[in-house]
Amino acid sequence: MRLLREIIAEHRAVGDIHRMPSALADQIAAGEVVERPASVVKELIENAIDAGATRISVLVEQGGQRLIQVSDNGRGMDAADLGLAFERHATSKLRSTADLAAIATLGFRGEALPSIASVAKVVARSSTGPEEGHEITVAGGQAGAVKPAPPVGGTTIQVRNLFYNTPARRKFLKAPRTENQHIIEVVRRFALCCPQIAFDLTHGDKELFRLPASDLAGRIGAVFARRYKNAIRPVALSKEPFTVEGFVGNLSLVRGRPKEQYIFLNGRSVQDRLLNSAVYGAYRSLVSRGEYPFFVLNISMPLEAVDVNVHPAKSEVRFRDEWRVYHVLKLAVTEAIKDIPGMIPDFERPFGPAPFPAAGGPGLAPALPVDSGTLFEAAPKPAGGEGAGTAGKPGDTGGGEQRSLRPEAPYNPELIWQVHNKYIFSQVASGVVMIDQHVAHERVLYEEALKAFNGSRRPSQSVLFPQVLELATDEYSRLIDMIPYLERLGFRLREFGHQTVIIEGLPIDVAWGREQEIITDVLDRTDGRMEGAEVFEKMAASYSCKAAVKAGDPLTLEEMRNVVDRLFATENPYYCPHGRPTVVHLSAAELDRRFERI
Repeated sequence: MRLLREIIAEHRAVGDIHRMPSALADQIAAGEVVERPASVVKELIENAIDAGATRISVLVEQGGQRLIQVSDNGRGMDAADLGLAFERHATSKLRSTADLAAIATLGFRGEALPSIASVAKVVARSSTGPEEGHEITVAGGQAGAVKPAPPVGGTTIQVRNLFYNTPARRKFLKAPRTENQHIIEVVRRFALCCPQIAFDLTHGDKELFRLPASDLAGRIGAVFARRYKNAIRPVALSKEPFTVEGFVGNLSLVRGRPKEQYIFLNGRSVQDRLLNSAVYGAYRSLVSRGEYPFFVLNISMPLEAVDVNVHPAKSEVRFRDEWRVYHVLKLAVTEAIKDIPGMIPDFERPFGPAPFPAAGGPGLAPALPVDSGTLFEAAPKPAGGEGAGTAGKPGDTGGGEQRSLRPEAPYNPELIWQVHNKYIFSQVASGVVMIDQHVAHERVLYEEALKAFNGSRRPSQSVLFPQVLELATDEYSRLIDMIPYLERLGFRLREFGHQTVIIEGLPIDVAWGREQEIITDVLDRTDGRMEGAEVFEKMAASYSCKAAVKAGDPLTLEEMRNVVDRLFATENPYYCPHGRPTVVHLSAAELDRRFERI
């Protein structure tokens, strides 16, 4: 058999290997640095921070595809530096190979500006003083001459028509709204990393951020919502040669997806699974699997102990002793959250005393409203005929006759009780039926929510004290689009100022105090790219899980009957939307075997 290399040699033309044109090489290199408009914003902000800026303004149009403009008040560049800045591997940050061992700046490779200019039309203006400025234009990697220009008090770079000369890349960009969400996240990260720097972000004619210089706690409240500032706990640990500072959130800030977790290393945003797992490990006894706490943490360590030159986007790092960093970070967070009662959000009710003792001890508000009988709507009429009882009338035997069981509801409504405030037990002729109250109610709400989306709007109850919900910029925009769907579930919301909505009504099954948690979780679990039935199913599953009664909630007799009656009126009463069983049947024969009667 002939070798493959011999066959290739026969078909290989002489002189196949050649040097790529510089423009082509630049565009290929740009693919590693410029993935989307948000990548351009990131690189330009990094340059502004390295230049010592104290104010950075970002302006974008059409999700950054039409225009990205980043202005700063940093040191600026003179005519010579401005001309060199767009040449590949030209940088002011490294002088020798020894500098690679201790990189103190965000940028250092000299690739960002030439990469951006190779796939866009760029105009850069800069000045080092108040007298004179300079300007250069670069299109598709071809630079013009440096010209005099009015001083701008720093540097302003405009990037227009990104990927105009690489249509294959341009067609992979998402909708402007999606690209804008990525830009918001980039600016948010830098704003949290550098609270001492003022940031502005404008999309078209809409101002998204205006953040004055602040401390970190104030910046967290400005970037997310004011309630965050009151729900965070400081982290401060110094253990040579490491220092960990920042804030972690209490349990009211726990989210259903990894979104609000920020770790900065020596002033650089990094993404590292090991560091994230250190924080999650500290929270392990407080949150469930699939829940993610809020944190903004800054780690300071010797520059030579970490290598930041391992990823094109500089978002990944390599540690000399990663497990030592892991343990220091976990210890810092553990110390910050060791006061467990302080980690539990305390919902203060505006009326009445709590009717039941808190399920989790001091600091936990009861999950049921004061008038616990209003927690559930009336149960549907039994499907088993006139002889079947109704949940709303305890002891009603239907005109003197014995209350019969409906065929599809295998429980006895006259013999029903709650165990550990978690399970509903009922004696039946064949043994014992056990029902998980949370997953049972979840199945009920899930199917009712789907019906609401398909036309039958659910009833709403007005709240005595309307709640104001403040959201981050990107979440507020998504919530406004989702209001029609939430109203079908029974919520009543309206816009109420900047990034704020007011909640005036709740679904009748939702207890006061859970509305914010439910809406936040719905936002977490619905992706902007979802459409049609997928959105409805995700929203219904999220709403039903958060709105359902919890394990630990005490229920009255009527509430237990209500849950069970409505459960067996659903299309699939035996499993919750996530596939967990709702009903377990223990036969009399099994009980006899356990007690060795047979």
